[in-house]
Amino acid sequence: MRERQGWHRLGIGTGGPLVLQRSVGPVRLAYAPHAFADESPTEPIGGYLSRLRERAESAEGAAPHLIRWDVPWDVARFDPTMAEATGLRRAPVRVQPPDTVVVDLSPEEDEIMAAMKGKTRYNARLATKKGVTVTRYSQEAMIRELPRWYALYQETARRDRIAIHPHRYYQEVVETAVSMRDAGERAPLLSLYMATHEDDLLAGIVVASYQGMSTYLYGAGANVKRNLMASYGIQWEAMRDAKAAGDLAYDMFGIPPSDDPAHPMHGLFRFKTGFGGAIINRPGCWDVVRAPIVGGAFRTAERARSWYYHDVKKRVRR
Repeated sequence: MRERQGWHRLGIGTGGPLVLQRSVGPVRLAYAPHAFADESPTEPIGGYLSRLRERAESAEGAAPHLIRWDVPWDVARFDPTMAEATGLRRAPVRVQPPDTVVVDLSPEEDEIMAAMKGKTRYNARLATKKGVTVTRYSQEAMIRELPRWYALYQETARRDRIAIHPHRYYQEVVETAVSMRDAGERAPLLSLYMATHEDDLLAGIVVASYQGMSTYLYGAGANVKRNLMASYGIQWEAMRDAKAAGDLAYDMFGIPPSDDPAHPMHGLFRFKTGFGGAIINRPGCWDVVRAPIVGGAFRTAERARSWYYHDVKKRVRR
């Protein structure tokens, strides 16, 4: 999915964890997104680290200066002291959201609905009662509808003051998924959902289905007719489709770490956890610095950039 953004896979066809690599200026960065997610952390952390090193260093060409691992397990199953003892260091930035809520889709639909919080359940039903229509577009139709969705996404970004990629980025994500599946490679199945009422586009989400899990990747909501609760109805329809297709879980993909009213994204926490499910708090990204000078300088630059965008820039906006 990331090749067109400069990433390429290491060790294709040799088994083991997925590891991607790209160059950022003079720095060769390897990234393992949730590697070993299908394994329970039963062996010492050093064993997993050795397997990551082996994959990253056995590829043709120059070895990476830095290996970054997005740890897939809950924090209760990961010992940071032991991780540091094996050479891992906390990354100064996040790649995948470390905290999320995953809804179990194995029960019957009415049981899934019953497990939701009362307000969420009411709002999901209200959208249908008020005439909100949800349409699913498959990968082949997504590219045609993507500009309309992206305009709504831009509206959302301005309202909520969030950073988004250019339209071309999302188009390439879809095109890459389509081309990989056409070539017979394992790749997520993407779907675009659009919720409308009369002639108004009210909400749009992108969902990826892969290996029994549907994941809510991107979401946009209009400023008009928010009382129709389209954002709730569209999520419920995506969950119903995921269950019908055989997926066992639906990942809401990113929440604040706790139910803290002071958190600037507290509303997002309440919205996503309202659908029920299990809250997962992961340890985030951890680094193996293979080249202390180059890799260390890169981590320092990342830390400074993160401080500027998440602290200084937000203070200036206020």
